[in-house]
Order: sequence, then structure tokens, then C-alpha cells
Amino acid sequence: MIKFVILDVYPNKKHRLIKDTAGGYGTGNDFGNTFFSKLLNIYVDTNIGMPSIEIMIISSILKKNHKVHYTRDLNDKEIEDCDFIILPSSIIAHETEIDTIFKLKHKRIFVTGIFATTKKEKYLVENSIVVKNESDTFFYNLEKTNNLNLNFLNRLFDKKDLINDYYSSVELDDFPYPDWADYAKKFPLRNDFFSLNQKIAVPLLGTRGCPYSCFFYCTYPLQQGRKVRARSVENIIEEIKYWKKVLKTNKFVFRDPVFSINRKHTIEFCKKVIEEKLDITFMVETHLNNLDDEMIPLLREAGLELVYVGVESSSHFVLKDMKRFTVQHDKQFQVIKNCEDAGIKVKTMFIIGNPEDNRDTIIQSIEYAKYLPSLYSQFSVFTPYPGTPAYGEFKDIITETKLENFNQYNLTFKHKNLSKKNISDLKSLAYFKFYFNLKKIFQIIKYFLKSKYVKRKVLNFN
Repeated sequence: MIKFVILDVYPNKKHRLIKDTAGGYGTGNDFGNTFFSKLLNIYVDTNIGMPSIEIMIISSILKKNHKVHYTRDLNDKEIEDCDFIILPSSIIAHETEIDTIFKLKHKRIFVTGIFATTKKEKYLVENSIVVKNESDTFFYNLEKTNNLNLNFLNRLFDKKDLINDYYSSVELDDFPYPDWADYAKKFPLRNDFFSLNQKIAVPLLGTRGCPYSCFFYCTYPLQQGRKVRARSVENIIEEIKYWKKVLKTNKFVFRDPVFSINRKHTIEFCKKVIEEKLDITFMVETHLNNLDDEMIPLLREAGLELVYVGVESSSHFVLKDMKRFTVQHDKQFQVIKNCEDAGIKVKTMFIIGNPEDNRDTIIQSIEYAKYLPSLYSQFSVFTPYPGTPAYGEFKDIITETKLENFNQYNLTFKHKNLSKKNISDLKSLAYFKFYFNLKKIFQIIKYFLKSKYVKRKVLNFN
């Protein structure tokens, strides 16, 4: 039996860090330095958190025949006794991860995650192997071919080219369920937005891949490709039933880049949930174009609680420069209103500091966010990530020297219209103006009073 330690290290920050977002690059939700922004930092860090699904699938693959220990502590005593370390990579913990690799020179380390593929020259040293792209595929193929043994793994480190023989594609249904049961015993696994429901929120993956045009700046196609691959509806339903039984929760968070991108698959899923009376609530991220008069009530009946939708900017000129496909303002308003009226809470996502942004366009986006009938809104900062086409255009004017600060909440390049302080001030202003206006305050209070969590009977799992 081989002993593996999954060492998931993070820098010490006063805001949430999560490696599963931004296509596996990770984000750090730093809402600013105002009093309200700091409170929001604390709230989100306390109430929203999860590791990457990919690393939890790897844990399940390895546990079939071996011992696996997950930790975030570099001083964990299990490290010295293990045979191999698996270190999940990200941009938001990059320097910390590299430092960890060098501190553990006496250990053999598998580095996983798409960012290690992007920055292979940084992560690949004498004692490490970079497992490229979807790392769970590699470990699954090793296990399937009976090569997940001590002798062969040591050979991989001696002859690193052997690793290329184990990247053949895997059907998503063939993967085991992620190792959430053991993880949830030690770490919070949740995703709460001003709700009264403190249940475990289990991350689910229904599809991989995203074909949309925002690949210019988005990292999901780097991680999962542009071709959409889907699990069978039956496989997803069985996983939901499993976690309801094992973790005693009916709350799920879909981590698909674009939920409902396959309309037929989504409708089949919703109808199956309703038919089997699973009584679940779930959250998704999707495109406004995928929500219509047929889909919205069906998703609500199936248990959709919260949907994230990207608006990015109120300026069509700014969006065109970003190569971002969107729908017209009147349709955005109506779709969001239809969701809210149906009982589905909406979080609109905006990006400030886009290449063609100026103070006026950002103020307009803030006002537009307030105008839209969504309950929540998020304001991040345009970030030209290494590996994306955007980075190729901006690499000569990058001003940020530390990759951990590419957290989607900082200005990382010399903007032609805005300074770093301008962006920081506008970001803080956006959160304050959105959440501290009478319309939104009344809407949030109304949600509390009508919350289905107050009225819903506790599920009987016996």
C-alpha cells in the first residue's frame, strides 16, 4: 500500500482563496479595504469554500487501494512518512506552492492542476512531475492499467516521459465520486449566500468544456477544452442520492463552466429530479441566453436556488473589445426578473478595469447592476491570465510581479485609463453602492422573510 499526502497549500491572506474557480487557476475574493469590504471578506471566507473537484476525484481513485491523507499544513506529521506528495497548483498560491516544492526536496511530488501545465518550467524540478491538464485522467489510467504501484511510480520520476502514456480520455461517468465524505469531516464544505441554511453544500460536476467566445480572457477552456462533455443524467442522479444518504444534505453546487449549455441534457436532468422527488436545492453558473420561459420554471421545480450569470459590463463597446458574447439589456433585465419572480436568486457578475473601461463606463456598470433585479452582484477585475490569448496582448505591460496577486481582484497591468488605486476605489464603491441601497436592502430582507429554508421541513434521511 502506497502512502499519498495531498498537500493543498495556500498563502496567508485575509480573504477567501479557492483553487477550483477561474478554470482551476483560482481566485482570491479581496473586496477592498473599506470597512464594509473587510466585513464582506470575512463573511465570504467563512461561508463559501471548497477544494477542487479534480483533486477530490484523485483522492477517491487512490483510496481504492492506497492510503491518502489530505492536509493544508506544511508541518503535518504525515508528510514525512508518505511515499509521494500530490500538490494542487494554482495562480493564487503559486509562489507558496513553488516554495513548498523546494522545501520538500527530499520528497517526490506530483504537481496537478492546469496552472502547473501553463507554468511547467516553474513547477518541474528534480523532485517533481507535472501532471498536465485534467490530472484525474492520468491517475485513473494508472489505476486502470494496474500501474499504480510503488515501483512504477518511482520509474516515472526517473524517466518522466513515461507519463505521456497515461493521458487517454476517460468517460466522465467512469470517474469515482469525489472524496467529499472524508474531507467534510475536517473542513467546512459550504456555499451560503445570506441564507439560513448551514447544510453541507456538495460540489457536483455535470459537464466539462466551454465553447463560448470569452476564451479570450477565460481560463476554463485551458483546463477542460472547448468541446462539451457530459455525464449521463443517471450517473448524476445516483451521485446526488449517494450524498443525501452519506452526508445527510440535499444541497448541491454545480461546478460546470456553463450549466444548461446542453439544453436536452438539462431538461432530462430536471425532469428526472422532479420525477424521483429528490427534494434538493442547487446552485449553478450559466449564460443568460440559456434561460428562457421553458427552462426557468423547470429548473425552479427541480430545486434551483441560485444562479450566477455573467453580465461583465453595461457597455457594448467594452464587451466587444473583450470578445464577449452577450444579450441585449432589455432581455437581461427580463430573464433576471423572471428568475427572481420564480424564486430563483440571481447573482450578476461584472468585470471592471476592462481594457476599454474608464471611470464613466465603470460607474455606468455599477448603476446598471443596481438597476437589474438580481439579489446579489459580484465585481471582479479584468485579469490577463498567463496561457490565455489576452495575456499575449498584455504581457509587455504587466506590472504585477507576484503571480499570487493575479487573483481576479487586482489590476495587474498598466491600464491606459485607470490606476491601481482607481480600480481599488471603484471596486469598493461598487460593493458599497450595490448592497447599501434601499432597493437591495428591502429585497434581501424580503428574501429572509420568505426564505424557503425557514418554512421547509427538515428532510428525513432515515
